[in-house]
Amino acid sequence: MKYYLSLVIFFSFLSTQIRSQTEICAQNLSNPNNFKISQIIDSDTIFREFILQVPQNYNENIPTPLIINMHGFGDCASDYSETIGDFYNFSELANEENIIVVYPQGAYRPEKEDRYWEPGDNGIDNIYENDVYFIEELIASLKNEYNINSEMIYACGYSNGGMMAYSLACNSSSLFAAIGIMSGTMLDEDCVINKAVPIIKFHGIEDWVLPYNGNVWYQSVEEVIHFWLDQNNINSSSLSSTQLNGGNVILDTYSGGNDNSCIALYTIHEEFDKPGDHVWFSEAIEGITPNKIMWNFFKDNCALTSATNTSNEELLELYPNPVKHALVINNANKQEYFIHDIKGNQILKGRIGSKTEMISVEQLNNGFYIIKVGDQIQKFLKVE
Repeated sequence: MKYYLSLVIFFSFLSTQIRSQTEICAQNLSNPNNFKISQIIDSDTIFREFILQVPQNYNENIPTPLIINMHGFGDCASDYSETIGDFYNFSELANEENIIVVYPQGAYRPEKEDRYWEPGDNGIDNIYENDVYFIEELIASLKNEYNINSEMIYACGYSNGGMMAYSLACNSSSLFAAIGIMSGTMLDEDCVINKAVPIIKFHGIEDWVLPYNGNVWYQSVEEVIHFWLDQNNINSSSLSSTQLNGGNVILDTYSGGNDNSCIALYTIHEEFDKPGDHVWFSEAIEGITPNKIMWNFFKDNCALTSATNTSNEELLELYPNPVKHALVINNANKQEYFIHDIKGNQILKGRIGSKTEMISVEQLNNGFYIIKVGDQIQKFLKVE
């Protein structure tokens, strides 16, 4: 059964300007899975739309996971749900794993004459003026209609939608078990976090919209990751780096934070024989699609970060990290080493003459680097 979800809330007079969402996508109106929540303020009715996909085997007697999946700047929820759901097979995954997926519609805002998400909680209890409040009320309305597992609510998004997912982790952390980011960055400057939120992120090394290394408008991937290491109280020394897909993907995992939280960063150097771009990633990584990797991360509660070294090879140790002058490498076992910048360019190479070796890195510019010794990969930060 499908429901018309209508959340009607009555408020006393608000001094803020009331707006209604007048610019919507025609595609949404023709989509049979398009629904609305509404709010009444001073006799004005405000609507927000969303596309709802309920799994084929939904059972109202079984608590069901919920994923809020948010589109990029200027997109329509209907188009986005078809692209991610049908073309990238998110709907197939949701049916297999029995997940309710919601694709909410970003509001039209005259300031930029387009539809988009506005990260940050401005404190206004208005589903049009405050996107954080809208998502909170959307979840509440869905709980009224479906048997939602409150311990398995997740947010993810692409580009501007990823910005919104970060914002929900910042401002509504108690609602979400984890978040996922595809080619997105973080805009919130302040966070009020009640609990740690595990984060999985995919970002292309040649992202031309939200550059991997940041620019004057956007933070770098590493700056955002370290923000969340601090928020979740995860020690940066827990970093483990793994080379996947023959070096086309680097997985950095951090674990052991508050509430057993973790962070997983997939740096995409190459996908489908092209440099990692500003996309929803879809090429399988070691035989598993990014969609499934994200879902496994969600449902297994950071299980992927507990991988162990199954060979007899001792794990590589680097210190100090961050490093200013010289990097000490332990358990190197007399092998060649290669140091690459974050884009994969080889910067240094040499041979380690003993189990413990000291390598000068004073000549390197500040930033992150990857060192490869044998089959092992680690990341380090060069600072002044």
